[in-house]
Amino acid sequence: MITADDLSLRPPVEDDAQLVAELMDVPISTERPAQIVRLWREHWDERGYGTWIIEDPAGRRLGFVGLRSHSDFIRVTIRVIEGEGGDDLATRALRVVVSHALEWLPDLPLRIRLAPEDVATREVAEAAGMTYAPDLDHAVDGDEWQVLELPYVRIADRVPPRAREAMLKMWGEVNDAGGAVGFVPGASQEDVAEVLDGYVARLAEGRTVCVALNSPLGELLGFGFVARSTGMTVAHTANLERIMTDTARRGTNHGALLMAGMHRAAREMGVELVTLDYRGGTGLGEFYTRYGYTEVGRIPGGVRVAPGDDRDGVIMARSL
Repeated sequence: MITADDLSLRPPVEDDAQLVAELMDVPISTERPAQIVRLWREHWDERGYGTWIIEDPAGRRLGFVGLRSHSDFIRVTIRVIEGEGGDDLATRALRVVVSHALEWLPDLPLRIRLAPEDVATREVAEAAGMTYAPDLDHAVDGDEWQVLELPYVRIADRVPPRAREAMLKMWGEVNDAGGAVGFVPGASQEDVAEVLDGYVARLAEGRTVCVALNSPLGELLGFGFVARSTGMTVAHTANLERIMTDTARRGTNHGALLMAGMHRAAREMGVELVTLDYRGGTGLGEFYTRYGYTEVGRIPGGVRVAPGDDRDGVIMARSL
């Protein structure tokens, strides 16, 4: 089960045929709802993932988010009961599911297809971080379909020149927008480049990796570093550092997707526990708490943003 705010998502059970019947607007006595739920459950048994049933805190079934395996991608579908939160509910549920998928499921593209006139579903998908991929448009039995795809995560032990240029540009923009990424607004590109190049050098040592979130078209949407701790007694831990996303695309779930990718990268490195730190007064504590982090330390006045403006340095941790 996945829980988030005021909704939860769980695998289907036989009784969910009632939900399907309501969504299809057919009597529960018809065969099709039970058949659909049977197929959902078979997919879970075979793949270990599949359709998630959306429930409110009272346990009322509100809809579903479907994940179905294909040979080279995972298809996403979503339906919610009318009058039960509509597009807002669909957006929140889809955000949770695609983030979970990026962290835990096979490394395949997640795609949703929709009719060109289905503006509402497009807006839900875009709010969850999905991007229109025109090269994937197709027709089936005369019906035109457009496809949106989730950003993908690249885990790298080197940074090519073009990627370095994009990362340096984003770092400067995030910094100048007030992001807590190691500098104060107005820091020179040279100062930022020196720190970035330090990370690039550390990648070659094998204990640090770069995690980049990229659009289906290859655009950089965000990045961060997973730095594994040194020493026998802390080799199972790592620190997540310089986490940032494109300032021009805020509100599109990219922060959650990047965190999912960083957790996936850390887990693939054999890490069991991760830590991170942030500058007080930025509201980041609430953000990280949503992804399982707990405050474990605080240094009052440990970060000096400017003369007379000292902030707490806050340390958070979570198990993977």
